[in-house]
Amino acid sequence: MPRRRTRPEPARRARRHSADRRAASRIDIRVLLVAIVVAAGLALFYLSQSTRVAATGYEIDALEATLSQRHADQQQLIWAVGQARSPAEITQRARAELQLVPLEDGAVTFASSASQPAD
Repeated sequence: MPRRRTRPEPARRARRHSADRRAASRIDIRVLLVAIVVAAGLALFYLSQSTRVAATGYEIDALEATLSQRHADQQQLIWAVGQARSPAEITQRARAELQLVPLEDGAVTFASSASQPAD
């Protein structure tokens, strides 16, 4: 029987070992790429959330400033209403705008009621 030419046993092992190493390195690269993609996705999610939180914070600050201004306006209006209802202001406006004058004493005569005797 003729003897077949075969490679020596150590050469086969070396070739098989290098093929196994390449397959393992491909798997490692895939895992590494998946990890990088996941990390990039998480980083983008974090950035979007932190940007949203910052924008919401600015909006809250603007609304608080508006609310503060509205409270100041409300206090100003309450003061103006109180001022307009004061007797001195009512008298001054009655004389200036409506040209009303006080009545002289005795200008008004009240009728006596039936239960009280007339003088």
